[in-house]
Amino acid sequence: MTHAICVQVFSDASLEDASTLIESAVEKAGLRRHSDYISRVILVCTPHFAPLLQDLAQMCVSKTNCMNVWGGCASGLLGQGQVYSNEPTILVAVFGKEFETPQGNIPARHTALNLCMVEHEQVLTDHWTLADCEPDSSVVQADTLGLLSYGANYAKMPRVEHGRICGEAICATQLLVQTPLILNSEGLTFLGPYQTVTESNGLFLIRVGHEKAATALQCPGEQPRPVGMRLQVVHDKGESWIPVMEIHADGTLGLAAPVLKGQKVRLAHRTPKAIDREIHDWMPAVTAHFSAKAPDVGILFAGFERSQMCHADDNDIATVLSSFPDTEWIGVFGQAAWLNQGDTVVTPPRNNRLSLCLFNSPQMEYTR
Repeated sequence: MTHAICVQVFSDASLEDASTLIESAVEKAGLRRHSDYISRVILVCTPHFAPLLQDLAQMCVSKTNCMNVWGGCASGLLGQGQVYSNEPTILVAVFGKEFETPQGNIPARHTALNLCMVEHEQVLTDHWTLADCEPDSSVVQADTLGLLSYGANYAKMPRVEHGRICGEAICATQLLVQTPLILNSEGLTFLGPYQTVTESNGLFLIRVGHEKAATALQCPGEQPRPVGMRLQVVHDKGESWIPVMEIHADGTLGLAAPVLKGQKVRLAHRTPKAIDREIHDWMPAVTAHFSAKAPDVGILFAGFERSQMCHADDNDIATVLSSFPDTEWIGVFGQAAWLNQGDTVVTPPRNNRLSLCLFNSPQMEYTR
């Protein structure tokens, strides 16, 4: 398998240290710059490297002889089994020729997997259609993993495509992968079934069905921390999520956005235990899909509420990694993650979402 994934934490952001890491990734992959074909390079850095990103990308091009260098700056990276965000960190992944998407027909059991980073959610609706409703299953039919790349307080994060700083709305690359399985984790526990809003006033949800909103929606006595509760709202154009801001003594819920009479709603809250249940649901499908063998590689995109950056005592990511101990990981954390199938956004961006694709290295079943 001609691929390698290298992650390193540095004391300072410097080009010299990054140069050594790129060389290490090429060597680990068993590739030679001048005689072997490197088809793709993924280069992702913490924001410490933002001023150096253009030089880093060009260094990648030079040291790999590959123009398909994709990536950028992200809020956090996965390495050595944990999330790094406060320390200068770089992830370099190098892929050989078998990962190159062929011209014409793609071999059986192979898929062209797209990786996208865009700056803001508006880009999605400008370019793609939002699905009417989300899949019920944690196994999702999708061909694209996406990440909103902006940082805290809407800080801009530079992105790289084809070895240059990307000014376009969509920054994307593509890998040919074998037997991919795409999984989605909401990281949420729903407190009850959908019910109909019968009374609301602006940002206040007063009654649901025949009861006060808090009672009908099985609302706890206080907000769980640090994320709090979200109200899922189903409407004519799909669904949306609204943070619950206040729980009033009379059973009224104060919301961050209004809901309307007749809409279907249900409450959910984030809990570390949700991932345990979700992984339990994943594993039969994973075992069957990969014939009880460990998948070679996993790519994980997540909103940063799913990492130690927001949850010092939350082990969501560690739980995922421990479930796949023999799989190599590329993990990137941004503002929110989503999934596409073709031109349709099947799971819209959320900062509590964790999306991942497990796959094997493709075999050379075609001639370039």
